[in-house]
Amino acid sequence: MHFIRFLKLPTTATASHKSKTAASSSPGTVTISALITISTDLSESFFPGNASLRATLRADNGSRQLLASKSLSWTSGMRNLPVTLTYTPSAKDAPSLGIFCVSATENRADDMRGLFAKATETRILSAWSTPFNIIENGGKAEALVERKLQLSAGRMIRIWEETREDIARHIWPGGLAISSYLSTLPSPPTGALTTLTTLLSKPHLQVLELGAGCGLAGIALHTLLPSSSVAVTDLPITAEITTRNLSLLAEKDGDTGGSGGITYAPLDWAEPLPDWCAATTYDLILVADCTYNTASIPYLVSVLEQLYSSSPGVMVLLAHKVRHESEEMFFELAREKGLEKKEQVVFEIAGDTVDLYVIGSS
Repeated sequence: MHFIRFLKLPTTATASHKSKTAASSSPGTVTISALITISTDLSESFFPGNASLRATLRADNGSRQLLASKSLSWTSGMRNLPVTLTYTPSAKDAPSLGIFCVSATENRADDMRGLFAKATETRILSAWSTPFNIIENGGKAEALVERKLQLSAGRMIRIWEETREDIARHIWPGGLAISSYLSTLPSPPTGALTTLTTLLSKPHLQVLELGAGCGLAGIALHTLLPSSSVAVTDLPITAEITTRNLSLLAEKDGDTGGSGGITYAPLDWAEPLPDWCAATTYDLILVADCTYNTASIPYLVSVLEQLYSSSPGVMVLLAHKVRHESEEMFFELAREKGLEKKEQVVFEIAGDTVDLYVIGSS
């Protein structure tokens, strides 16, 4: 599984004009440049093969007018790829804001229903910039990238993540695996987690996501099961990016007062459970890619133990990409607290292996 990322954000450069004061002068040629890479979730390796890409610039208005496009080639051994688009805006009604996108022409990872893939296959996630000024010199996108993920017919979610190196505000394979698994029910390519399928058939679910990051797993579940009540939680450092994503969901649903049955709240595993959390009886807890930092595992297990005390029948859906053997500590500590694996399926994403577990009390 590989992600298109902006190493240098899309930036505007304008050509000099012969007559800047003439009322009839053309705005001139505009050049939009960026530097991209195609890498794994932690950027520890680059896409090793060849890929055909397409870069586009569209107006950020109701028309979404295509202003410029270019075909690109990523070849084996590359670490980055410069991208440059040029266009000449019309003097009349030229859009001032644009959105820059780079995507693969084949094997895109944007449709969650087709994310499952063998190690010999390719999946590349597309990248959209924030809207930025495309007519003034120095216009530059924010340090964010948008992912547009198709869950089912008519159900697409938009998720922002940061382009900086802070991994807490990135999309990870675990969240993608949960989103893909849910979007392919009732016949997921991995085979079904039958106890989870039974639980998801309930008319109303109380769901808690721990270590949510950008909020992908919780947002995907709520989009597919809109009658569910979902609380996405993480450290306060994620508040801005998560609330931004919840605002997009509310905007899509036409909910100007909030995001309906899905909310964000800070939750520090090293602190006692907040009253609002301890007082809620949950049906399902989502945990996606939260065991990579072994120092936090005892705190995660402690939180789960507290939640099982207040919600005895709760089920945990854990997405676990093994990065090092020490992560097995999570399962050892969980067993000591009476929590054990009930079911497991293996989710393959083009070389990334994510184990999906249903965990319950013994």
